[in-house]
Amino acid sequence: MWSFGQRDQPKAEDTQPDAEPLRVLSFLPPEDVQALSELPGEAIFGFMAGEGFSVEHFRPNRVFIDFMHRVIRSVGPQDRSMQADAAQQRQGWLYVIDLRTPDGSQGRVPPEDIVGAFEVKGGQIIADSYWANDQHRVFTENGLVRLPPPLQEALIHAIKGLQSST
Repeated sequence: MWSFGQRDQPKAEDTQPDAEPLRVLSFLPPEDVQALSELPGEAIFGFMAGEGFSVEHFRPNRVFIDFMHRVIRSVGPQDRSMQADAAQQRQGWLYVIDLRTPDGSQGRVPPEDIVGAFEVKGGQIIADSYWANDQHRVFTENGLVRLPPPLQEALIHAIKGLQSST
């Protein structure tokens, strides 16, 4: 996770006269952000208004959330560690757990730390079964979303793919 940047204010007619500029929070490293002429919405966790860094001032970015779930839905079934977990589990739901969860993925996981899940039948992930948890939160008192490494890498790769297509 990287530092904030300033994002241009929305158009004057969309804001109140005394509105503060929003700060954006992106997972792209600073050198990637500097190389872009514009930061894609898919790379922005959300926006901070006001001073400091707090859950109360954070506004999640729906574009990022939807993009994250599309990437998970797409690459999750091919992930070797998820396939191994599905083979061991055999039936039920295989959950994608946010790694920031305080007790770890094998402990008590609150609803805001369950990113989503895939159905498992006969030890196989059912590819079109992905369920995005609408209770998952991108930012909580425990920090920003932290996907398992293969999913995080896929997310970064997908963002870089967007950059090269623009």
